[in-house]
Amino acid sequence: MTQSSQDPAGDWQVEWRLSRPLHVPLAVLSRWWWMVSVLGLLAAGMSLSAAPWPASGHALHLVSALAAASLGTRLALWAYGRHAQDHDHIAMRADRVHVACCRGGQVQSLDCHPRWLRVEPVQHDRSLLRVSGEGRSVVVGEFVPGEGRKQLAHELRWALRHLDD
Repeated sequence: MTQSSQDPAGDWQVEWRLSRPLHVPLAVLSRWWWMVSVLGLLAAGMSLSAAPWPASGHALHLVSALAAASLGTRLALWAYGRHAQDHDHIAMRADRVHVACCRGGQVQSLDCHPRWLRVEPVQHDRSLLRVSGEGRSVVVGEFVPGEGRKQLAHELRWALRHLDD
């Protein structure tokens, strides 16, 4: 969950990147869609060429159904892919804290001085965490299991206390 490192771009002392777990990688789903699309087009083409002219209406129904299924699958993959890159990024150094939440391509961020940052649960110990400072707040921890959120809050508070060390 935690990675302590020096980021050359931001010169961060400590960072957390909390990502959405993907059960099937998007590239694999995309390859499946292409295979199904090609097989569907081949089947439709063979049924059109093999059918006598009066029976070709059935083949057109088959082609239409395959095209609709392919389009529906592609739309589902688009929605899945849109959220596949969702993540929370928390980075700290002695003079700045940066918190960014990316959901569906939309980014909500918070930048403030570490002394003004507060980390508190939204409702209870295992709920999402509200990170607030200088009049703004961001909710993080959606991709951390409930029991890990308390640990994440503890790690964030510990890091805030020890940034000047």
